[in-house]
Amino acid sequence: MKKLCLLFFVLSACASKPPLTKPKKFTSGPCQQSFSEGALEPSDLQLNRISTLFEMACFNEVIVLGSYIRSHHRDKFYSVTTEIAELATPEGTLTEYILESYERSYLSLLIAMSYLNLNDEEAAMVELRRSMVDEQAHLYNHGNDPVITALHATLWTRFDPQVARPYWKRLSEDKRVSAAIVKFAQQRLSEIDSGPTSPNRAWKVYGTGTLPGLIWKADFLKREKGPYKISVSSGFPKACATANSLLIPTSSWTDKIARRYEADYHPILYTKSLLRIPFGVTYGVLGVSAGVAVGVSGCALASYIRSGDLCSASLQGGGHIIMASGDLVEYTLGPDLRHWRKVPSAFYIVDESAVGTEQCLSRREKENMVLRSLSR
Repeated sequence: MKKLCLLFFVLSACASKPPLTKPKKFTSGPCQQSFSEGALEPSDLQLNRISTLFEMACFNEVIVLGSYIRSHHRDKFYSVTTEIAELATPEGTLTEYILESYERSYLSLLIAMSYLNLNDEEAAMVELRRSMVDEQAHLYNHGNDPVITALHATLWTRFDPQVARPYWKRLSEDKRVSAAIVKFAQQRLSEIDSGPTSPNRAWKVYGTGTLPGLIWKADFLKREKGPYKISVSSGFPKACATANSLLIPTSSWTDKIARRYEADYHPILYTKSLLRIPFGVTYGVLGVSAGVAVGVSGCALASYIRSGDLCSASLQGGGHIIMASGDLVEYTLGPDLRHWRKVPSAFYIVDESAVGTEQCLSRREKENMVLRSLSR
């Protein structure tokens, strides 16, 4: 009995998360308030809180909260009981959110940017290396991303162009990006290879817009790539490149989310989505049956007591129940679309020392900037 109790306490300790520590020094009163509110939010909303804190220049808070999220939502730990229990509920109601590969890397990049804004270049380079490792790691969510590659290349160009070179080369060979982005990366490679004669660049990174919303449609019969067709509700800015600027959309990020339920990427998610169909249909049948029962029994009672209003109200109530059963089916069978919503729809990389040259962003897009510029 004692051994069983000891085992229970050990397993409970492993399952529980350590509390979120506070920064040694809060940047300001508003930063402290926003950080405290974020500490109580679920993980996917905490990611949005990171973006808010960064925009508020709460860099100490970004470092602490970002490190906590990265540490506790990086790896997938399976629980047989939880995975089975979630067959009867919508995906994501019982399981922890796990960061997408691009989210892991971008989170580390924001931490690095925060250190840069605090004038701690050594810590910033440590986080840049961490971001590089996170991008390459073969974890539950994995895969390289061209946007992250471009950001790595740009930031490393500021510190060590030779470290940046493999990233520019990878971007120049990436078949997922436009010809304009490929040309921009090739130009950066040429500048690095020219050595001391290359121009001194003052690259700055901005974000513009916000990631579009996601919509989904069930595709349980064909299942060409997965049981769902996931797409965006609006478009992305068009990729653009000049000699001194680059606008790269984050459409690859929503493409990554759309792959979640592909059989060859996450077979367990794929299988669970199919096994959940009987539960969703059952909920719908029960809802329709309940609606019919309310209408019929109400009218039967109304006939007995000779109340026409009661029958009308019963039919109306039963109709609402039947209509709600369709929403319940859709809710149960829907995919898990949790993600970091408050991220740019595109990144703008510009050499601000090249004044008066042609640039990609329009005035309207510049007014919608959501990321602070980097400074050394």
